[in-house]
Amino acid sequence: MNPVHPQSTEILAGLPLRVLTPVNVTRRFRAFRSGRLETWQAESRDGVWRYDRLELPGTPWMTVHLPTSTEGDWYGTLDAAREATADGRALEYVERLLAARSHPDRTEDGGLTR
Repeated sequence: MNPVHPQSTEILAGLPLRVLTPVNVTRRFRAFRSGRLETWQAESRDGVWRYDRLELPGTPWMTVHLPTSTEGDWYGTLDAAREATADGRALEYVERLLAARSHPDRTEDGGLTR
């Protein structure tokens, strides 16, 4: 039980924990207007994923699967991208892209062409 917020265990008890891939921030710059440090790139600690962001405030994050050098899907926040790599959604997306590249009769997302 949390002594500062005794209800916190009851509030969180019914919610699933969000699992995120551990990362090291590899690029960080000061925002022009606010002066705050903003993260622009990170890499998973296991070296499998890189998370890239365009150098514009408020832009989404793209995952890059480093073993295959394949650009993955886009996510609204770094945490959302880290969650997708932790739960396997990002890898599934990359696998579909790679399968589509190896089968010309399939669309980019892995579905059959008409």
